[in-house]
Amino acid sequence: MTLGANLTLAGGVATSAVVGWLLSLTGVPLAWILGAMAGSAVYSNTVGLGGKTKYARRLGQLMIGGATAAVLTPGILGELWSFLPAMIAAAIVANALGVALAFPLQKIAGVDRKTALLATLPAGMSEMASLARETGAQADVVMVVHTLRVVMIVVLVPFLFGIDRSAVADAADPQASLVALAACIAGGLVLSVVTARLGVLNPWVIMPMVVGIALVAMNVSIAPMPWWMIIGAQVLIGFSLGARLKKEDFARVPRAALAAVICSGGLILIMVFGFVPVLALLVDVAPVSLALGVAPGGLGEMIASAKALGAAAAIVAGFQFIRSFLTNIMAPPLLVRFAVGPKGNDP
Repeated sequence: MTLGANLTLAGGVATSAVVGWLLSLTGVPLAWILGAMAGSAVYSNTVGLGGKTKYARRLGQLMIGGATAAVLTPGILGELWSFLPAMIAAAIVANALGVALAFPLQKIAGVDRKTALLATLPAGMSEMASLARETGAQADVVMVVHTLRVVMIVVLVPFLFGIDRSAVADAADPQASLVALAACIAGGLVLSVVTARLGVLNPWVIMPMVVGIALVAMNVSIAPMPWWMIIGAQVLIGFSLGARLKKEDFARVPRAALAAVICSGGLILIMVFGFVPVLALLVDVAPVSLALGVAPGGLGEMIASAKALGAAAAIVAGFQFIRSFLTNIMAPPLLVRFAVGPKGNDP
C-alpha cells in the first residue's frame, strides 16, 4: 500500500476508536464495536478508505481468538465437547431456515436462485462471496445481504439481552502465563498464514484458539488478555464491519438491501426467539451466550460481542465455528440441488 493509503486507513481506525470511546461514555452495550462501526461507515463514505481493511479485520480476529484462548480450561473444553450435539442441531436448523428463506429473497431481490441461496446461507461473508464469484452468482448482492445481517445482529442482540451480569469472573490464577498468551497470538498468526493458503475457514480466529487448546492440554494456564487489547480488537472488528457499509453498494442493489432486512430479520428472530428457548432446555448456558452462539453472524463479530457482553466466548465460538464449518461443507451440494437446473442453468 502507498503512504496515502496507509494514512487514510489509519485515519479510519482512529475515527472508529474516537466514536467508540464517545459511545462507551453513554453506557450503551457493545459501545466500542457499534461506535467503531458507525465511525468507520461515515469515514469510508466521505473521506474514503484507500488501504486494505482486511488486514485490520484479521488483526482484530487474531486478538479476539487469543482472548478466547485465554479463558479455556480443561473443564470448559469438556463442556464444549458435551455441547457438540446441540451445536450440530443449531447448525442444521440455521441452514434449513437459510435454504427456505432463499425463495422469498429471490423474489424480493429479483435475483437468480443461486445468488439467493448464497446470500441466505448462514456462513461467513467472505466464503459465500468467493463461492458466488466462482459460480457466476452476483457477489455484490451476496455481500450486501451478509453485511446487513451481521450489522442487524450486532445492533439487536445487546439491546435484547443486555450484558450478562450473572457472569462471575474467575479468580486470577497465579500461575497464569503472559508468555502463553503471547504464544497463542504469535503461534496463531503463523498458523493462520499457513492454513489460510490451504483454504481453512476463519483461521485468524480459530488458530489462536487451537494453540490455546494445545497449551491447556499440557496444563499451561494462559493469562487473560489486558482490557485495552480487547477494546482494541473490538474497535478493529467494528471498523472492518463499518467499512463494508458502502452507499454505492446499497444504491446499486436496493432490492437486495430490502430483501436482506426482511429475510435476515426473519432468520435472526426465529433463531434467537424460537430456537434459543428450545436449546435452553437442553444446555445450561446463559441466554445471551446462546443467542450469540446461534445468531447467524460472523465468527469474529459474535465472539467479540461475547467478550464485550460478558458472555461465554468459548461456547459462542464453538457454536459459530460448527455452523460455519457445516455450512461451507453443505453449500456446494445445496447449490447443485436447489439452485441449478438439469441442464446446468438456473431454473
